[in-house]
Amino acid sequence: MLKWLYVLWVLSAASVAVAAEDLEFHAPASAEGAATEAAMRSLAIRALPVYQNPNRAQFLTNLSALQMVAGESVAADATRQSLEEVRAGGKPPPPRIDMALVYDMYVRARATATKTHVPFDQAFARVFSVTVTPLSDRDAFTLAQWLTTPLPVFRENLQGALDRLRSVNRISLGQAVDLAWTYLSFEAFQSFAPLVGPLIAQDDSRRYVIDADVKVSTPDHASISVLLVRPRGIAAPVPALLELTMSAGPRNDAKESAAHGYAGLIAYARGTGGSTGKSPDVSVPYEHDGDDARAVIDWITQQHWSDGRVGMYGTGYSAFAAWSAAKRAPAALKALVAASPVLPGLDQETAAAPADNAAVRRRWQRHPTFDQYWQQMVPYRKDFARIDIPVLTVTGYYDPREPAALYYFTQHYRYNPHANQTLLVGPYDGDAMRRGPLPVLEGYALDPAAIIDLHELRYRWLDHVLKGGATPDPLNGRVNFEVMGANEWRHAESVRAMANRAARLYLATQRIEGEYRLSGHEPPKKRFIEQKIRANAPASPAAPPAIVSRTLTSRDAVAFLSGPLHRPLQVSGLLAGQLVMGSGRSDLGLCVAFYELLPGGNYFQLFAPPYTVSLAQTHRSVPLKIDRLTSVELKTGSRLAVVIGVTSPQAHLKAPLDVRWYGGSFIEMPIAR
Repeated sequence: MLKWLYVLWVLSAASVAVAAEDLEFHAPASAEGAATEAAMRSLAIRALPVYQNPNRAQFLTNLSALQMVAGESVAADATRQSLEEVRAGGKPPPPRIDMALVYDMYVRARATATKTHVPFDQAFARVFSVTVTPLSDRDAFTLAQWLTTPLPVFRENLQGALDRLRSVNRISLGQAVDLAWTYLSFEAFQSFAPLVGPLIAQDDSRRYVIDADVKVSTPDHASISVLLVRPRGIAAPVPALLELTMSAGPRNDAKESAAHGYAGLIAYARGTGGSTGKSPDVSVPYEHDGDDARAVIDWITQQHWSDGRVGMYGTGYSAFAAWSAAKRAPAALKALVAASPVLPGLDQETAAAPADNAAVRRRWQRHPTFDQYWQQMVPYRKDFARIDIPVLTVTGYYDPREPAALYYFTQHYRYNPHANQTLLVGPYDGDAMRRGPLPVLEGYALDPAAIIDLHELRYRWLDHVLKGGATPDPLNGRVNFEVMGANEWRHAESVRAMANRAARLYLATQRIEGEYRLSGHEPPKKRFIEQKIRANAPASPAAPPAIVSRTLTSRDAVAFLSGPLHRPLQVSGLLAGQLVMGSGRSDLGLCVAFYELLPGGNYFQLFAPPYTVSLAQTHRSVPLKIDRLTSVELKTGSRLAVVIGVTSPQAHLKAPLDVRWYGGSFIEMPIAR
């Protein structure tokens, strides 16, 4: 689940109070300790008599937080019961699973401990049992994810809130309520964090059949360790969901799959281990995963709990493994979900072998290009024609593996026009599927439409494919993309169809008001811009550390700016172009980055990391086939910025370098509207 959503709810639960009271408050130095507890209790006690809010539900929500921080747990429990009645509108409260349930449990446990004079751990165990036992497997899994949110998240939130108030002696009532919620969230999780693990494990044993270390033999006599989790409440055979991974992560997606009514399996690549540690088999990344996944799929179909259908999913390496299995076309493989997939031999993740595996490192060094060695690992050309199962690909404009995702997507349709692959792309980075989209990503505040539960979307799509469920939003087209700045999802039948025309902007060779310009008029081809690059310059021009930045890094690059837009302009698709240059060297490359210069002066990266391409001649026309997808609505008054730099294969340029950028160089922008 999106654990950050839980934190977001905590921080937004307190609405601004109507009363304009200011309260004395001296922020303690640390988020923890007796001094902080005393300061927060004093603040809550003074805020309680003056807090008011015309919205009854918001009033009761925030009143309960102030009561808890003030040490009045029994009153807080009564307040939250009144809140439940308000939400139900006088009718019996319906079963619910939302983030507020965690606070209901904590408040009820504190109140129970106070009224019955039992230790908090016993009271919390009682409340946990009463609350969780009636829940469905899916709801119980969701609640468990919220309950196991790492405590440092809340400690850092509280510490940050206190630090921001360090320079003041009085705070508003609204600030006091916000701070009470931030403190309560930390206090709550600090109290039950040591308790929830055993309680969840006990509940899991009632819900699931868990085999932690099943061994599956491969045709070449390797042994694959598999974690298997099956729902107890389903007697009939069910589809299986499989991930093949190099290591066990903090999530248990096998249990999540079982909570959604599937048999969930995590297979550990040979040479890596499950619960018993490292496998005796030699670990050679990429080489065996497709065949090993097929062996596990064959084993699954022979089990009494299997209905003969398997879906594979994964992020990064495990997404590659799913594609590698699809290349082998096992009959039981019926669906595939690949998020931010690795593409061995073509992306940077396979540029260097593991430092502790010299044999693999030497083997990879013998294959510096995407030759047959790499081609046998992933679908290649006509392999895609044989892949006729539904596929969901998830990537992002700020995902470094977006080019790999687009390779799988475009090649699939190139060799199989009747392919059934769906692409979802938005303002996400490579970790968005694992931990959910961040509300603010490197300085960029995502549109509300982009903040979706990608994990849950995966299961809704698999339910659609394997169980006949409805097609989930926003997967309403072949290509589904969020338009940054427009706060909307749009749909197209292909990447090319994301735009309806292309606008060509030339790199002007003259300055206007001190700036090189992007112009709609082609300059004479013999004119050029001469760029002098200093000795010992970095191997490539550094990009700003954040998606939104106040300045461009252009000391060893050249920047071009368009004029301001007179109306909004939607750019969606793949950018392209042509650069005509001369340098006198043949071992260089290009680095190209695109930005929206906002009216307020900030630079907003349209995709990241920048596009790079290697050169092989000293003077050449370089076609830009930019394999980075983006979609953005440029604002009125904004300007488009393009930064072009020279890259070096060495750590630094050993001597100054003169580069000429000739007229005839241009950028093509895909315009949707």
